[in-house]
Amino acid sequence: MKEAFITKEQAEEISRKYPTPFYIYSEAGIRSAVRGLKKAFSWNPGFREYFAVKACPNPFLIKILQEEGCGTDCSSYTELMLSESLGFHGQDIMFSSNATPAADFEYARKLDAIINLDDFTHIDFLAQHGGIPEEICLRYNPGGKFAVGNRFMGNPGDAKYGMTPEQMVDGIRKLMKMGAKRFGIHAFLASNMIDKDYYPALAAVLFKEAVRLQKET
Repeated sequence: MKEAFITKEQAEEISRKYPTPFYIYSEAGIRSAVRGLKKAFSWNPGFREYFAVKACPNPFLIKILQEEGCGTDCSSYTELMLSESLGFHGQDIMFSSNATPAADFEYARKLDAIINLDDFTHIDFLAQHGGIPEEICLRYNPGGKFAVGNRFMGNPGDAKYGMTPEQMVDGIRKLMKMGAKRFGIHAFLASNMIDKDYYPALAAVLFKEAVRLQKET
């Protein structure tokens, strides 16, 4: 069992000064976790962690993550505003959304954020509202069920997010004709996953898809 970073007595002392309920965060714990993550991926000089702003849109915490070299993963206009107010810009921001309003795409392009398209129809929509950048990402949905060994982890075939394998090929070909030159791929095949085998399995899916796309486009 994990130990709390404050004692019961300290919590009671704090509650006498600040009315409950409240959240207490460990800055040292946050910094240590980020540094541990970066160390684990230090074999890849291009690695960067992007924090999902919707998970905890607290500007003080996001500022700590910024100081540790993280970018922000935004899914809405408001999250883009928060990121900009904290000094994030360009490659610091990943914009990954669905059912995206025109104003959101236009704002993301104004900030020169990395765009991660969720839907094939978003290609033409983005072209009309902000324009197609030279670097762009696509969200991949392989369909079917996702399992590691005998353990079922997710059912992406029923998910409303991401592009099918055929749409990935068609999307990249279309984007290339529209001026895009560099591509990234993204997938989110299971929610709230804490199984340590999930991420290597997901990485394998993405690398295999990258090889296929390289050959077919």
